[in-house]
Amino acid sequence: MTGPLPQRTLLDWRDGRHYTGGGRCVLCRGHTVLQSHSGEDVCKVCAEAWNAAHPGETRFVSDPPRARRKPGA
Repeated sequence: MTGPLPQRTLLDWRDGRHYTGGGRCVLCRGHTVLQSHSGEDVCKVCAEAWNAAHPGETRFVSDPPRARRKPGA
């Protein structure tokens, strides 16, 4: 029997700079249109799985939180 699965933290990559038009994921070698902050072509799901398997590493990071608008503003 194996231990519990690592906790996955979902990455927020909404910024348009993450959409490169296409390349090969550095982890699964499948087609992806996403690029990490460091310029690596990578699937978001692969990056999240890698982060879960390597806690404390900072290879793939999330975008900073967006400022929220106040209601009525």
